[in-house]
This record gives sequence, C-alpha cells and structure tokens, in this order.
Amino acid sequence: MIDSKNILIVDDSDDLAQVIADFLSMFGYHVHTAKDGLDALQCLERKAMDIVVSDIHMPRMDGYTLMTEIKSRYPETPIILITGFSVSEAKKMAFEKGANAFVAKPFHLKDLKGVIDSVISH
Repeated sequence: MIDSKNILIVDDSDDLAQVIADFLSMFGYHVHTAKDGLDALQCLERKAMDIVVSDIHMPRMDGYTLMTEIKSRYPETPIILITGFSVSEAKKMAFEKGANAFVAKPFHLKDLKGVIDSVISH
C-alpha cells in the first residue's frame, strides 16, 4: 500500500477519468478528477496534489497550457501528460514544455500506474 498520495486526473472523457480513478483508488491513492484545465486549476486551489495526470487535447484549456499554469503556480507538482493524437510530436512538445513523463493512449492501466509510481518516487 502506498502513502495515500493525492492524484488529479484531468481528462474531458468522464469515462476514462473514472476508470483511471477507480483503478488507482484500489492501490490507496486519493484520486480527484477534472474535466479540463480550468476545472483542474480550481481543484488545485482547493487541495494540493502530489501529481497531476492530464490529457493534452481538451476544451477550454489544453494540457500544455494547464502544465504551464501548474509549473508557474505549483512548481513542485509533477505532471504526466497523456494523449492519443500525434504521439511523437506531442511527446517531444510535452518534454520541451516541462512534463515529468508522457504516456501515449491507448495505455494499460498498470503501465500508467507504473509511470505514476516512478514519478512520485523521484
């Protein structure tokens, strides 16, 4: 069992966010969800997160913009970006902009958990 870390999952797909949340909760994580970058920032104002996992392509505020805002406001919060669009270009941009990790969709939940565990332990 892990040390009850708070994770924020940001994805405009409610179904995917809920599946990830349910899976990570089984391992003791406290998982919060947001529908887009603006919702995520509101959540971060209310509660500090140990890590943020965000989709890149979302309405209102995309994952790159969200990451820039988080790095500005909460510089110690690690960020993992996920996407299924233009994966190689998105991965390159994610790391250039400061992501701690990148996961391509579709992914296996256990693989995402492994990346989360790795980022949190560093």
